[in-house]
Amino acid sequence: MFSTNMKRKYNIIIVLILTVILSYIYNNFFSKRMIVGTYVNNNYNEKPFYVEIPYNIDTLRLFDNNRFTSQFWGKGTYELFYSFKGTQINIKYKYEFGDAVSSNNIKRYFFGKPKIILVKDLSYYYEKIK
Repeated sequence: MFSTNMKRKYNIIIVLILTVILSYIYNNFFSKRMIVGTYVNNNYNEKPFYVEIPYNIDTLRLFDNNRFTSQFWGKGTYELFYSFKGTQINIKYKYEFGDAVSSNNIKRYFFGKPKIILVKDLSYYYEKIK
């Protein structure tokens, strides 16, 4: 049999593992209701290097009917997808050469506000403000 001290260690390990799993789920998986709202971008003063992301201040509004508006992308639709990595949003819009899609992950860091990640390595994202 296990000693009381050994049981206590196993219980602590189980609680830690469950905490990590629940934290991952909370920070990476979002329902549509949690996503709908108004977002603003950051890092918009850098030199342009990706055509698909804004380099001026932009407000993105996601509506409950899977539509969005943005000064940068105009009007369009969005879809949510789920995988082991978390929630992904595909923003579909029209531009001068036809249809385009911007695929981005949605994350929350340390229980903060949801962010639509544009370029993770350079910390470009839209942050939800309401």
